[in-house]
Amino acid sequence: MDIKKAFQYGLLTLLIITSFVFYHKYFTEDVKEIKNTKSENVLEKKNTKTNSDDLNKNVIENLKYVSEDLLGNTYTVTAQSATLKEDKLNEVQLFEVNAEIARENQEIIYIYSKTASYNKINNNTVFKKKVNVKYGNQIIDSEILNLNFEDNLIEILNNVYFVNENTKIKADKVEIDLLDKKLKISMINKKDKVNIISKY
Repeated sequence: MDIKKAFQYGLLTLLIITSFVFYHKYFTEDVKEIKNTKSENVLEKKNTKTNSDDLNKNVIENLKYVSEDLLGNTYTVTAQSATLKEDKLNEVQLFEVNAEIARENQEIIYIYSKTASYNKINNNTVFKKKVNVKYGNQIIDSEILNLNFEDNLIEILNNVYFVNENTKIKADKVEIDLLDKKLKISMINKKDKVNIISKY
């Protein structure tokens, strides 16, 4: 073999070795980086799906609670949907809520609100947002209604409008005694006066 051919073989061998080192150093690292990125994206999606599934498990649709005391008085609450409170196991958050309070020889009280918090132990309920109460020929609109069975009391608060056949009244608070159904309209500040908006 002459010197010229030996030089050509040596140059070809050097070129092959250089190409191999260059490919291994740059292209292989890029491929590993791409693979690692894809794995991280898949993991994030799986975690997101798991969290979403956990939330859905806490949602109840078309919920209904019915309670009855020894005298036959009943309290019924229905909701389009509800969520369980993890920090308060006895409370349920209700949405699009309708309720009925039926007591013997008395007219039924109907209550509607956008949301409510219901206690499964004592049936006490706090209704909120666009609260509407119908009791006989009386209609009451407000933002909050506290229903307390332990005190046999309904307390209606915030932007209260009371309407019956003859009168429309704006007040701070309306209270309804569940035992005798007596109704009291008042202002939080005793110096303020109940506002009679109109008479029919």
